[in-house]
Amino acid sequence: MQEWLDAGYGECLLRMPRNRQQVETALRHFDGQRYSLDSSTVASNHVHVLVSPLGQYELSNILHSWKSYSSKQINRQSGRSGPFWQKESFDHIVRSPASLEKFRKYIRTHDKVEAASSRLK
Repeated sequence: MQEWLDAGYGECLLRMPRNRQQVETALRHFDGQRYSLDSSTVASNHVHVLVSPLGQYELSNILHSWKSYSSKQINRQSGRSGPFWQKESFDHIVRSPASLEKFRKYIRTHDKVEAASSRLK
C-alpha cells in the first residue's frame, strides 16, 4: 500500500500548492493545545504525521478535525464536492525511542523526495 501511495497514483490533488497549504495549516492549527505535532509531510496523494494527543483529546477526533477542515477548504477552492479523504487511516503506535526516530527519518526522507518531485513537475 505504501509503495502504491508513494508512486503518486490517483488524483494527486495535494500536489497543488494551495491544497498542500490547506493541509499544513490544519495540521498546525491546534498544535500545543490538542496535540503535540512532531513532524509531518504532505505528499501528492497522502499525508504522514507524527503526533501525540494531549489531555482528553483522542487521535480519532484530531484526524477528523484535520480531514473535515482541509476537505471543506480544498473542495471550495477547487469547485469540488463530496469526499476528499479516505475514511480510514493507517496509524502506528510509537513504542520506543528507536521507533520514534525511525518514523521521523521516514518522514524527513519522504519530505525531501516530495520536494524534489514537485520541482520536476
